[in-house]
Amino acid sequence: MNCYVCNMVVDREDVCPVCGADVRAYRHIVRACDEAYNDGLRRAKMRDLSGAIESLNRALRFNKRHTDSRNLLGLVYYEYGEPVLAMREWVISKNFSPQNNRADLYLGKIAHGSGALKQLDTTVKKYNQAIDYCHQGNRDLAKIQLKKVITMNPKMVRARQLLALLHMQDNEWEQARKELHAAGKIDMSNPRTIEYMQEVRNVLNSDEKKKKKKKQPRPASVDFRDNNEALAMPRQTLIETIDNMKGGIFNILIGGVIGLLVTVFLVVPTVRQNANSTAANALVSANEEAAGNASDIVALNAQIDDLTERLEKYEGQADIKDSYEQLMKALSLMNSEEPDARVASTELSKVNKDLLENEGKRTYDALSKIVEGAVAEQFFNEGEEAFNEKEYPAAIEAYHEVIKYDKTFGEGQAMFNLARSYQLSEDFEKAAKYYNKVIELFPDRRIAGQSRYRIGQLPEEYRVQEEQ
Repeated sequence: MNCYVCNMVVDREDVCPVCGADVRAYRHIVRACDEAYNDGLRRAKMRDLSGAIESLNRALRFNKRHTDSRNLLGLVYYEYGEPVLAMREWVISKNFSPQNNRADLYLGKIAHGSGALKQLDTTVKKYNQAIDYCHQGNRDLAKIQLKKVITMNPKMVRARQLLALLHMQDNEWEQARKELHAAGKIDMSNPRTIEYMQEVRNVLNSDEKKKKKKKQPRPASVDFRDNNEALAMPRQTLIETIDNMKGGIFNILIGGVIGLLVTVFLVVPTVRQNANSTAANALVSANEEAAGNASDIVALNAQIDDLTERLEKYEGQADIKDSYEQLMKALSLMNSEEPDARVASTELSKVNKDLLENEGKRTYDALSKIVEGAVAEQFFNEGEEAFNEKEYPAAIEAYHEVIKYDKTFGEGQAMFNLARSYQLSEDFEKAAKYYNKVIELFPDRRIAGQSRYRIGQLPEEYRVQEEQ
């Protein structure tokens, strides 16, 4: 152990032999810190991440400069799906101990990872957006955002817990169980996960018991009371009941036949005669009315033409019901296990936003933003794949789709890749056009400097044309 005053090595003495400082209390603090660190390490190996976080934070309360505890806490946070908290611990550790610190290695892997920081920022934004949707009561949109967060960061326990809670509120207990089970694999003793899982199990077990509940057996007799006497009458089967009712059924049939004969021979002729007389009178009245109203035919025809014209204008527009159905269909597509953003975009295009109420319009706007971002991301990934395979026509087509949805996608990366694809396809005119658009949209970004460099690689006539 080192003295906390002069940093000299102190063995078992209660007083530092160099500066004379009393180190008895400090020795207990160091021992408690080491014990908490060892407990945190043991819990981390058992995947008891919540317990490990608690123990390591306790160790840091004893000694905030304990580098091993802080680095391990960062690793636990990272495994817990909280890379921001992990980076915080590693940065603090590096400031306390700049030399030979493993925090440099951890931070370097994140900083130099392919788009790791950008993905981290996107994940945090989507999670915060999901929380905002929850506060607004848009649980379906919140589910969509949380599923994207989990796709980008499968170990983020908070996102899985919130998604499970939303499923529980919508009585989707099996989906909630699935998310909580996945969260439990990451952190086996998280109190919130255990609490939610217990609630889910109680509901699922209750439903299972209701399904297995047997039907009550049919009693052999019917009990009833006559004044103060209790009587039991044997229950008859259907065949026995019919057999006992044969006489009554026969009488009913005879009565029905007599009634039918009376109707055919007496009632029907009278009804026919009255109907013919009524029809003749109605025909005469109709002829008289038609003759008296002949002058109104032109006005009626004009009204019919006007209504027909309005109908033709209305045809092709979705009515209110259809608009809401298409909106819910798009929402359901994005909220499914495997969201299909392109099909959802097609369904949204069928929605007549003007027919929606205020809440429907807000949902439409929020969902449109999510769908457009997802579609653009799909096309961007397709463009990247085609570009890496040197299939530049396919890459050009995909990147065009991206900038159709968002010309600033990836802070100009999609448009820059489009220009690069045109350049490698030797379509230098269009390459120069999109390089200059990148420079125009992002003049102070590094991607503008890359665009200027690429323009310098174009043939002379295209460089001159764009620079003029």
